[in-house]
Amino acid sequence: MKLYGSPGSPFARKVRIVLAEKNIAHDYIVARGSAPDSPVPAFNPLGKIPTLVRDDGRALYDSPVIVEYLDTLGSGPKLIPEDFESRIEVKRWEALGDGITEATVNINHEYREPADKQRSSAWFEKQRQKIDRGLARMEQDLGSGEFCFGKRFTLADIAAGYALGYLDFALPEVEWRKAHPALAQLAQRLAARPSFSSTLQAPRA
Repeated sequence: MKLYGSPGSPFARKVRIVLAEKNIAHDYIVARGSAPDSPVPAFNPLGKIPTLVRDDGRALYDSPVIVEYLDTLGSGPKLIPEDFESRIEVKRWEALGDGITEATVNINHEYREPADKQRSSAWFEKQRQKIDRGLARMEQDLGSGEFCFGKRFTLADIAAGYALGYLDFALPEVEWRKAHPALAQLAQRLAARPSFSSTLQAPRA
């Protein structure tokens, strides 16, 4: 199978972490969906990454769909529990991580615009509030636990870890560790996992 993504895409990184945890062989093809000659729209009509093309040529898109599919493959442990209530809880963590990341992406992209074309301060504050509230809920729910949900590593940990990693990458001025010591410890533990260390965001030029 083939994964289309880019080194700076946090959502592609989430999928790459899952691929590594599940020990799934794949080709990682660096491509941006918006590039004029991008191959992505041929597989994903939305022209977005990540896009996963299966061996039979069928494509899957949007990271929650891709990671749920990948969890049925490979030799690594299941990342999404079978039990319904546990499954929903882990998926809630995924939605929380995705939401924090989306707000971070929005701010990061807006910073690239000329100052006179950027959105209002109220818009920036709204995005930052999403991040702050999301981090506070993660900190509260994690508590003193080693893992985000249950007694083992799951997609919940991936969701929290990739969101925190992208926040550090895109908005390094956000000092979230002092206010969220449990998340800071979680991020440190996750950074030691090969799936996280081998998929770090590309450094800024």
